[in-house]
Amino acid sequence: MPGALKIEVKDAKGGYLATLHTGLPSASPADCNPAAKRPYVVVSSVPIDLPHADGDATIPPHVVFRVIQGYKFFGSYGITNLVAGSDGQACQLRNLVVGPAGKGNYYFGDMPAVHAFATDEVVAPAKSFDTLDQAAKYVDQSSEFANVQRMLLSLKVSL
Repeated sequence: MPGALKIEVKDAKGGYLATLHTGLPSASPADCNPAAKRPYVVVSSVPIDLPHADGDATIPPHVVFRVIQGYKFFGSYGITNLVAGSDGQACQLRNLVVGPAGKGNYYFGDMPAVHAFATDEVVAPAKSFDTLDQAAKYVDQSSEFANVQRMLLSLKVSL
């Protein structure tokens, strides 16, 4: 959309942290075969006051860190107002905020969506963990996540 932004955020060493992308077109949910659904867990979820659209499959925006189970637990952080899935099962976890009518959607996170990667897929920038406990420790104990969460929570959107 006109006036859209795409900004990559890097750490002091030049390592990738996140992308802010605004003015995204409407996106329909990805096709999800029920047999392809995998268990997921919301490890961290903090409400954030941002402009958004309300709808059947939306919630108020939150800064989240969620993991989906594959051959490992794959995690991603970002801002979303989309319901990930039902009964703790999903094909992918999207870091997308459905924006107000006519304003476009936006995402701010390490990747637009995370899914249960196959062993031959490139995982980065998603995080991977052998256990849910490791994912919880990343959220609770790492300075990287604390800094990223502060950054995501600092987002202000003026329309």
